[in-house]
Amino acid sequence: MSSDDRIVAIVNPAAGGGRAARRWATEEEHLRARWSGLEIARTEHRGHATTLARQALEDGVPLVVAVGGDGTANEVLTGFVDEDGNNRFPEAELGLLGAGTGGDFLRQLGSPSWSEQLEALDQPGQLVDYGALRFLDHEGAMRVRPFLNGASAGLTGDVVARVLRASRVSRRLLGAKGTYAWYSLRGIMAYDFPPVEVQVDGGEPRSVRLALATANNGQYFGGGMWIAPGAVLDDGLLEIQYAGDISIRQMLGLFGKVFGGKHVGHRLISSARGTRLSMRALDKEVLVEIDGEQPGRLPGELWLVPRGLRLRAAGLGVRLSSPE
Repeated sequence: MSSDDRIVAIVNPAAGGGRAARRWATEEEHLRARWSGLEIARTEHRGHATTLARQALEDGVPLVVAVGGDGTANEVLTGFVDEDGNNRFPEAELGLLGAGTGGDFLRQLGSPSWSEQLEALDQPGQLVDYGALRFLDHEGAMRVRPFLNGASAGLTGDVVARVLRASRVSRRLLGAKGTYAWYSLRGIMAYDFPPVEVQVDGGEPRSVRLALATANNGQYFGGGMWIAPGAVLDDGLLEIQYAGDISIRQMLGLFGKVFGGKHVGHRLISSARGTRLSMRALDKEVLVEIDGEQPGRLPGELWLVPRGLRLRAAGLGVRLSSPE
């Protein structure tokens, strides 16, 4: 990358309890010297990163960098896609600088250091898959939103809603993993397993009292839960898992296994590798989750966009099936 190429860095000052803002403050002068074409935009509210990314891309900026956590990366990615989930800017690239609470996408890449992440931004992007979720938002409108890591419905939607309501003090004291673990336990104990119709790749629909259903492009979610150990970022497939018709006690047992990926193959979990997952709530409201955000509820349809995004991220090669 030439030092005078235009780069827009979208910084979420609130990411990681303010860690992104503090790190950026110490590094900004150095980064401006490193990249003379660097432009900086700071988010002011939820969803602002999407607006800033879209403006930069429409202005012809070739590299937009998300500085924050998984939620910030998701908002920036959303700026790339249209209302149908298609990448409007296939020649532009998304860069990642992790400084957020979860960091699940970078976790599968070895949790690279800041210096390693900066070095990766100087290298050409690599083509990766991304997913898309069509869902009903909190205002009752159907929307489509993309994801890098994964999307889910059921217990996870409830847990993420709880996490997002948690105070900054609580998150800081518990840490990312502890925060998700604590609210997962609380969510399991209070969860009322709703009836949901699940369909994978247009197959026979199955009605279950849903615990959770996930479709993952990446391997981790929930602040370190190894939900999809077999996921590869450019293989054209989602790792799909769902659990239903089980008890709270069984859910607690599975929860103890998921951080080590030991839930995979368990008799209570249905697993598939596919490209599409459809879900329809049959009775009660069922919340969805996408890259650690909680934007709405079922009905939902998730699908994969194979090699649809150019991404710059440290350690990416270890999670690709083939060179570009």
